[in-house]
Amino acid sequence: MEFFYAYRVITVIMEPEKSLIREFINGGWIIPFIGALTMFTRLISSPVKLTILEQLKKISAAAILSGVAWIIIDSGAVLQSSDIPSLYKAIIYGIIGVVSPEIINGIVSLAKKFEKNPEKFIKK
Repeated sequence: MEFFYAYRVITVIMEPEKSLIREFINGGWIIPFIGALTMFTRLISSPVKLTILEQLKKISAAAILSGVAWIIIDSGAVLQSSDIPSLYKAIIYGIIGVVSPEIINGIVSLAKKFEKNPEKFIKK
Protein backbone atom coordinates (compact mmCIF):
# COMPACT_ATOMS: atom_id res chain seq x y z
CA MET A 1 0.00 0.00 0.00
CA GLU A 2 2.82 2.42 0.83
CA PHE A 3 4.48 1.76 -2.54
CA PHE A 4 1.26 2.57 -4.41
CA TYR A 5 0.81 5.79 -2.42
CA ALA A 6 4.41 6.88 -3.10
CA TYR A 7 3.98 6.02 -6.79
CA ARG A 8 0.76 8.05 -6.93
CA VAL A 9 2.44 11.08 -5.31
CA ILE A 10 5.34 10.89 -7.77
CA THR A 11 2.91 10.51 -10.68
CA VAL A 12 0.91 13.57 -9.65
CA ILE A 13 4.03 15.70 -9.19
CA MET A 14 5.57 14.62 -12.53
CA GLU A 15 2.38 14.63 -14.59
CA PRO A 16 3.45 17.18 -17.27
CA GLU A 17 6.66 15.28 -17.97
CA LYS A 18 4.87 11.93 -17.89
CA SER A 19 2.26 13.08 -20.39
CA LEU A 20 4.97 14.35 -22.75
CA ILE A 21 6.81 11.04 -22.46
CA ARG A 22 3.54 9.16 -22.96
CA GLU A 23 2.78 11.20 -26.09
CA PHE A 24 6.28 10.49 -27.40
CA ILE A 25 5.89 6.75 -26.85
CA ASN A 26 2.39 6.71 -28.36
CA GLY A 27 3.48 8.26 -31.64
CA GLY A 28 5.92 11.11 -31.24
CA TRP A 29 8.90 8.79 -31.73
CA ILE A 30 8.17 8.69 -35.46
CA ILE A 31 9.02 12.40 -35.82
CA PRO A 32 12.76 12.10 -35.07
CA PHE A 33 12.74 9.05 -37.33
CA ILE A 34 11.26 11.16 -40.15
CA GLY A 35 13.91 13.84 -39.59
CA ALA A 36 16.72 11.28 -39.59
CA LEU A 37 15.32 9.57 -42.68
CA THR A 38 15.11 12.81 -44.64
CA MET A 39 18.70 13.66 -43.70
CA PHE A 40 19.78 10.17 -44.71
CA THR A 41 18.07 10.71 -48.06
CA ARG A 42 19.90 14.02 -48.49
CA LEU A 43 23.24 12.39 -47.68
CA ILE A 44 22.87 9.47 -50.09
CA SER A 45 21.77 11.78 -52.89
CA SER A 46 24.64 14.24 -52.33
CA PRO A 47 27.80 14.00 -54.43
CA VAL A 48 29.88 15.16 -51.42
CA LYS A 49 31.66 12.29 -49.69
CA LEU A 50 31.51 12.37 -45.90
CA THR A 51 32.94 10.04 -43.28
CA ILE A 52 30.63 7.72 -41.38
CA LEU A 53 31.06 9.87 -38.25
CA GLU A 54 30.08 13.05 -40.11
CA GLN A 55 27.05 11.30 -41.55
CA LEU A 56 26.00 10.01 -38.12
CA LYS A 57 26.37 13.52 -36.66
CA LYS A 58 24.14 15.01 -39.36
CA ILE A 59 21.54 12.26 -39.01
CA SER A 60 21.54 12.63 -35.21
CA ALA A 61 21.20 16.41 -35.46
CA ALA A 62 18.26 16.00 -37.86
CA ALA A 63 16.54 13.57 -35.49
CA ILE A 64 17.07 15.83 -32.48
CA LEU A 65 15.93 18.98 -34.27
CA SER A 66 12.81 17.24 -35.60
CA GLY A 67 12.08 16.06 -32.06
CA VAL A 68 12.41 19.60 -30.74
CA ALA A 69 10.06 20.80 -33.48
CA TRP A 70 7.57 18.10 -32.40
CA ILE A 71 7.75 19.32 -28.80
CA ILE A 72 7.11 22.89 -29.93
CA ILE A 73 4.41 22.22 -32.53
CA ASP A 74 2.56 19.02 -31.82
CA SER A 75 2.97 17.83 -28.25
CA GLY A 76 1.03 20.69 -26.72
CA ALA A 77 3.86 21.41 -24.29
CA VAL A 78 4.65 24.79 -25.87
CA LEU A 79 1.84 25.62 -28.30
CA GLN A 80 -1.38 24.68 -26.57
CA SER A 81 -3.72 25.07 -29.52
CA SER A 82 -2.04 24.55 -32.85
CA ASP A 83 -4.58 23.85 -35.56
CA ILE A 84 -2.04 22.80 -38.18
CA PRO A 85 -3.16 19.88 -40.37
CA SER A 86 -1.18 16.66 -39.94
CA LEU A 87 0.09 16.70 -43.53
CA TYR A 88 1.61 20.15 -43.01
CA LYS A 89 3.22 19.01 -39.76
CA ALA A 90 4.77 16.00 -41.49
CA ILE A 91 6.13 18.28 -44.23
CA ILE A 92 7.54 20.67 -41.60
CA TYR A 93 9.28 17.83 -39.74
CA GLY A 94 10.74 16.47 -42.98
CA ILE A 95 12.01 19.87 -44.10
CA ILE A 96 13.55 20.49 -40.69
CA GLY A 97 15.34 17.14 -40.98
CA VAL A 98 16.72 17.96 -44.42
CA VAL A 99 17.96 21.45 -43.55
CA SER A 100 18.98 20.81 -39.94
CA PRO A 101 22.69 21.62 -40.49
CA GLU A 102 21.74 25.00 -41.96
CA ILE A 103 19.30 25.68 -39.11
CA ILE A 104 21.95 24.87 -36.50
CA ASN A 105 24.59 26.96 -38.30
CA GLY A 106 22.13 29.87 -38.49
CA ILE A 107 21.33 29.68 -34.79
CA VAL A 108 25.05 29.53 -33.91
CA SER A 109 25.77 32.49 -36.21
CA LEU A 110 22.94 34.50 -34.66
CA ALA A 111 24.20 33.70 -31.16
CA LYS A 112 27.71 34.84 -32.08
CA LYS A 113 26.36 38.12 -33.47
CA PHE A 114 24.33 38.59 -30.28
CA GLU A 115 27.41 37.90 -28.19
CA LYS A 116 29.40 40.61 -30.00
CA ASN A 117 26.70 43.29 -29.84
CA PRO A 118 23.67 42.46 -27.65
CA GLU A 119 22.41 46.05 -27.73
CA LYS A 120 21.64 45.63 -31.41
CA PHE A 121 19.12 42.88 -30.61
CA ILE A 122 17.68 44.22 -27.36
CA LYS A 123 15.84 47.47 -27.77
CA LYS A 124 15.23 49.55 -24.68
